[in-house]
Amino acid sequence: MIILLVAGLGCLALLGFQLVRPRANAEHQRRAALAAVRSTAAGVTAAAPAPGPTSELPARVSALLVRIHLKLWRKQSQDDVAAQLRRAGTSRRLTAERFMAGRVGLMIFGVLAGFMLVDGGRRIVLAIVFAAAAGYLPGFLLSRAATRRAARIDAELPHFVDQLAIAIEAGMSFDAAISHLADANDGPLADELHRILSGLRIGQSRRAAVRGFAERVGSENAIAFANAVLSSDQLGSPLAGILRSQAADFRHRRQMYAEERAQKAPVKMLFPIAIFILPVMFVVILVPAFLGGSVL
Repeated sequence: MIILLVAGLGCLALLGFQLVRPRANAEHQRRAALAAVRSTAAGVTAAAPAPGPTSELPARVSALLVRIHLKLWRKQSQDDVAAQLRRAGTSRRLTAERFMAGRVGLMIFGVLAGFMLVDGGRRIVLAIVFAAAAGYLPGFLLSRAATRRAARIDAELPHFVDQLAIAIEAGMSFDAAISHLADANDGPLADELHRILSGLRIGQSRRAAVRGFAERVGSENAIAFANAVLSSDQLGSPLAGILRSQAADFRHRRQMYAEERAQKAPVKMLFPIAIFILPVMFVVILVPAFLGGSVL
């Protein structure tokens, strides 16, 4: 009897040790990782050289160019430029400060190129043209990139909403469905889904994350999708049914947009026909008649 009691106590002790060991190992690894990070940060801080005049010069030049940009484009703040960069899906390395500084730098380079390429009074005109082109092209290309990216997201959004509705009907939560679809797809919409998940993981509310998605994309479909998700959270209505109806509405909008473009096509074709085709037809038809009359 005593042997059985001792054996039972030993088994209980062994079971308790096995249950506690993973937690103890995880705590030990966490402490080791924190110690390694602290030592690395201390080493980097100690090894980092003190900022000198050479390292401060590019920062001062960049700040000066940014101030010039803000004076030239008074209606465009730094936050507006950052929002345009996010809509265009540019790299995170291209910040608003770098874009603004590069834009003004291109204008200065255009002025110098205009003065160096020609002589006389034409150099002033050429410098103004180059400076205007250097100031206009970055904003134009950024706007075109944002428009193309929003169009790609709008094209992928109906299929994504259908998949999201199916995943939610299958029993997945909204966050889990977003994570699954973001990993299963690629493209600008998948990048935006990863941004939503990143915001949720760092403690951002679902309302703020979805609103950020709508603001970054800036299209009507993205805003409608965000409003549908937020209204479902507020009213407590089933999200899958709302997404089903919204996907059908997105497809109807896309069909209407395609029909509108098809109706505009004949009007747009009038200009190349009138400029390039009709004069050639007149030449082919009338020139032989004039040549025949002159021969006679």
